[in-house]
Amino acid sequence: MAVEDWGWSYSLSLDTDRRSVDPYHEFRHLQVRGRLLHPEGLKTDQVEITLLPSYDMLPEARKDRQPRCVGSLDIYDDRIAGLVSIPRDALPPILQMLIADRFRFVAMRGPRLRYRQALCNSFRLEMKLDPDSLPEGVELPP
Repeated sequence: MAVEDWGWSYSLSLDTDRRSVDPYHEFRHLQVRGRLLHPEGLKTDQVEITLLPSYDMLPEARKDRQPRCVGSLDIYDDRIAGLVSIPRDALPPILQMLIADRFRFVAMRGPRLRYRQALCNSFRLEMKLDPDSLPEGVELPP
């Protein structure tokens, strides 16, 4: 997808769950919006990817994990929504690059869409895309 816009949200509240392990509930998420470049032929080309910083993604916490994917995509009539967990320490440099308008593309790879959903095994934010690595017929925006 070609990045066209992004937004970041932050909230802090008391965690009122009886089984809470932390007295606070902190939520940060980054939304990157843009236009789908590939695959073609879907009802919409509007994409919104939500990046969720997670402690579970830090090196010491992920040693024993065996993940099935790094993210997922769901297709709706008006948009394609993606969800990707990222290490918490990746958020500051990603925000800096977005503020500077340096990241221009999001690339996600995985199995073909099935029943309007897909799990992704690769996620990248890129400043440039190599035209030779793109599927045939995909045009990069100017």
